[in-house]
Amino acid sequence: MSKKFGIFISYRRKGGYDTAKLLYDRLRMDGYSVSFDIDTLEKGNFDDELEQRVNNCKDFLLVLNPGVFDRFFDPECDPKEDWVRQEIICALENNKNIVPLILDGFVYPKNLPDDVKNITKKNAIDLNPKHFEGAYARMKQKFLLSKPRWATRHKKLIIFSLLAVVLLGIAAYIYKQKDLQIQAELQAERIAAQYADSIKIAMRQADSIRKAELDSVKRYYNSIKNTQPKAQKASTQIEKPVPQKSPSKSSNKSIHWSGPNDVIGQAMFEKLEPAGIKKTKCSHSGIVVKLNKPNCKNDDLARITCTYSPIMTITDCDNNSYDVFRTNENFKSSPQTDENSAKEEIASELRSLNFKDWVSEIKKF
Repeated sequence: MSKKFGIFISYRRKGGYDTAKLLYDRLRMDGYSVSFDIDTLEKGNFDDELEQRVNNCKDFLLVLNPGVFDRFFDPECDPKEDWVRQEIICALENNKNIVPLILDGFVYPKNLPDDVKNITKKNAIDLNPKHFEGAYARMKQKFLLSKPRWATRHKKLIIFSLLAVVLLGIAAYIYKQKDLQIQAELQAERIAAQYADSIKIAMRQADSIRKAELDSVKRYYNSIKNTQPKAQKASTQIEKPVPQKSPSKSSNKSIHWSGPNDVIGQAMFEKLEPAGIKKTKCSHSGIVVKLNKPNCKNDDLARITCTYSPIMTITDCDNNSYDVFRTNENFKSSPQTDENSAKEEIASELRSLNFKDWVSEIKKF
């Protein structure tokens, strides 16, 4: 019979394991019942074990790292053998309390498959490592249905303590029945002393285990600080970092264009041209509006898929940056036979968007 767990953690081993393991350790330290490393089961055991654990849990935690949904769009990947996808489907079908945990750099892809697309409607928590403690506390207080069980966490200690108390009572009763009151009291004192020593040993062991788990958490934070690249978080608002230098205000400042020489670059130029941008070479006190290039890759069937998230950088003629603007939109074409077709698909979507905010920002210069 499958063991019941209050919380189920779903994660992609590539990119999500460290965060999932940290959550598992912290939740168990706090007394929660957690199912974690289920993906080590052999194929064919989903119906027997994994599905039962998802069905029996109260809370379904989904770790969302960049790339976690890549396999959903791989034509060679069988959805029934993708355990992350099957876990999400099972949680949605059984109306579980789903809590998406978003890591740095993750953005929901467009056109998720129908059987998992409702995951985007769930309230999510931003699990930025710099603010992990606050996000973790908020998750426990506001999102989880499960409650910590102190008795589960310290079951062995409780059993040992109750057994010791029972043995102490039996010993006292036997000696009283034999009218050996003095011997019974001495024996009871010895048992009580042994019991107290056993409790102290058990408590020291519990403290050692807790200290080791806390050290594991500290090492995780240190590894995050030393190895994790600093990624700018996607935002629905325009990001404006501190400028490297302040532009000089000029009523006749010329504005020049530097974007990709393709249909995507042309589409973006058309959207921003009302700001007075010209396709001329920058000189003197003018400014340059630069757009990033799309990323196109071939798949195993020699088809081409392009992705693009618009980023606008404003510099002077010497390439000194003033401001950077970005959106949280991430466009992805369907697989095409040639690169131009893939780019045209994205350009068509760009032409339907409103970039009035970017035009206004350019005019401010």
